[in-house]
Amino acid sequence: MWFSSLSERRRRMMDISRRLQQRLPVQRTHPMKDSFSLLIATILSQNTSSKNSSQAFRNLQSSYEVKPRVLARLRPEELKPHIEVAGLHEVRSRRIIEVSREVLERFGGNLDSVLQLPLEEARKALMSLDGVGPKTADILLAFRGRRPVMPVDTNIFRVSERIGLVKGRNYERTRAALEELISEGKIGEMHFALIRLGREICKPRSPLCPICPINALCDYPERTKSKE
Repeated sequence: MWFSSLSERRRRMMDISRRLQQRLPVQRTHPMKDSFSLLIATILSQNTSSKNSSQAFRNLQSSYEVKPRVLARLRPEELKPHIEVAGLHEVRSRRIIEVSREVLERFGGNLDSVLQLPLEEARKALMSLDGVGPKTADILLAFRGRRPVMPVDTNIFRVSERIGLVKGRNYERTRAALEELISEGKIGEMHFALIRLGREICKPRSPLCPICPINALCDYPERTKSKE
């Protein structure tokens, strides 16, 4: 299915979306309502499980107000115990303090002003911050800037390749391909749906193909077709 036309791939994506909505109801918006909190939560989520990153953020939030002016004043030794559960706490503590200082000094502590810039300008400004790569920038743009961008994580890479929507694991190529296939109003929803599918069913090893809601639409060679 790699070589189907754009219109065919879009129809296929619509079918995938419909099936996922029926079988795996997912959230449509991000629970973080503040741009800076979302930035810190996303930094904590890098290279760790959602369970551990969520716990680290709760630990941090219980001790400090998650604001640039507060975190910028901390020393790494003060921050590390609260985020240790997420791992890499030596690096993360310094990164969080530095990005807090940058947001405070460069943007007056307000990331919302950055998110209102033209899309590529906003993305470039976000990625100039310490510890902010393409995925972190896109999460902020999608869920706080309300921009039609698709953040891509390891689950979305895996699922997209297996079902034949995108070939290879290049971040920019995968992001652009998915944005082309998914209607703007559905991008955020599909971001969460594909992540949930990857975590619960389309696992890296021993994927649960027989119970997958989009089994019949999948290119993955080791799947066992379910009956419809």
